[in-house]
Amino acid sequence: MLKSRALAENTKDFAEKFPALLYKPLGKTGFTVSACGFGAYRIDYRVKEHFDALEYAISNGINLIDTSANYSDGGSEVLIGNVLEEMINNGKLLREEIVIVSKGGYLQGKNLAAAKKMKEDGVGYTDVTEYAENIWHCIHPDFLRDQITLSLERIKLETIDVYLLHNPEYFLDSPLAKDLELDVLRHEYYSRIKKAFSYLEEEVKAGRISYYGISSNSFVKSSDDAVFTSLKNCVDASNQISEDNNFYVVELPLNLYEKGALIHKNQVGDTFNVLEYAYESELGVLVNRPLNALGTEGLTRLADFPVNDELAKLDETQIIAEINLLDLMEEEFLKEHLENLELTDKNKEAVINFMKAGQLLKENWKGFGTIESFNDLKKQYLIPRVNFALTTLISSPNLTDEMKGKLDKIAIQTNKLMSIMDSLYGLLANVNNKNLHLKLNTAVDAADADSFKELSLSQKAILFVNSLKEVSSTLVGMRQQKYVDDVTGVLKAGALINAHEKFLEI
Repeated sequence: MLKSRALAENTKDFAEKFPALLYKPLGKTGFTVSACGFGAYRIDYRVKEHFDALEYAISNGINLIDTSANYSDGGSEVLIGNVLEEMINNGKLLREEIVIVSKGGYLQGKNLAAAKKMKEDGVGYTDVTEYAENIWHCIHPDFLRDQITLSLERIKLETIDVYLLHNPEYFLDSPLAKDLELDVLRHEYYSRIKKAFSYLEEEVKAGRISYYGISSNSFVKSSDDAVFTSLKNCVDASNQISEDNNFYVVELPLNLYEKGALIHKNQVGDTFNVLEYAYESELGVLVNRPLNALGTEGLTRLADFPVNDELAKLDETQIIAEINLLDLMEEEFLKEHLENLELTDKNKEAVINFMKAGQLLKENWKGFGTIESFNDLKKQYLIPRVNFALTTLISSPNLTDEMKGKLDKIAIQTNKLMSIMDSLYGLLANVNNKNLHLKLNTAVDAADADSFKELSLSQKAILFVNSLKEVSSTLVGMRQQKYVDDVTGVLKAGALINAHEKFLEI
């Protein structure tokens, strides 16, 4: 276990080691934190690249890490614990210099399986929101007690610096909510939050957390939205527990397209937006999803995409020829060799269904729409299926060298087509992004213009959020070292002049 916790003086000392980077106060916690934090949503202890990226980020000035119990089913917290342990034990970092934020509320994966078993045994958690078959939610003290214990074990900490209730608004959109009047529903919602806050005050006294707060996507909604979460009501709940409470931090979404935190006056009789009210209340504000904008047409990634110039030059005839080649290679392998391989009937059927990348591309290559849609299909559907088919075939004990050679060629051709699609749709995205680049370039003040134009789209998008005085730290996924370099480049850019007004103009 890593003793101690983040301390104000040590976080300030850490910031002074990196004078070229932008640091900000985290509300009234006293912590000085990097204006970009390490968002640990998609990292896992089983991936060495993620370990290296986090270590590299800390070594290059990032001293706030945001994770959650449900990220990678606990694997994110395990990775963070492993990195911290190695760096601290090797004298590369003091525990007191780094701010660890974790969250609890979701029941997914192992958490959900355990909760379902407890329910079957008649000892289930209280006040569970059974939102859907594969996702439950809970902020009852009994659940939070277990979650904090597990998080501390995974991160190997004595104390979590900031612990957040993770999207408690699931209750407002649950099956139970449909049976309650809105006033009754909201009364119950804030009662549950207050009960959680009361318990978290006990955890502060016990030394297992230093401060607490809420991460909510619905802080930014209009006040008449059924799932809106009022920050003022949450502040009021904490003050009713104690004027000397430890509700110090909130987290919410904000990016160039999703501006609810700025445009919705939803606090104190709709006279303040949530950022203004948080700032007046001296709360630390963490911003998530600065590069992933969710709209009616799905996800938009605020980034420039890498393009292979040679592949991007291929004409339609050439692309179709490459697709037909893969389709033919897959079809011939299945026809000539599948029945001869020692596989179970179930695995043979799966291989027949999954070894269809060529056919899928032949039917759909023009219709993926956006790079984001293609990436989703590639990561969640196409690549996992192809990998399963190839791994299953290669594991056959009577696979010959000839067959393996054919499978290697199929894998190479599949990867080539993935690169072609990446370049094709990446190029289309970059063309569309040119207008946004132009808008951003013309929005900034003349004093910022020259250096700003040299930034990538992701850097520009982050810089706009970082430059808001109300924002303490912008959380960015940095699963690779190149992403860390992108972020530290933003931190060296400082802050834009008149950021609030410019943000609204875009």
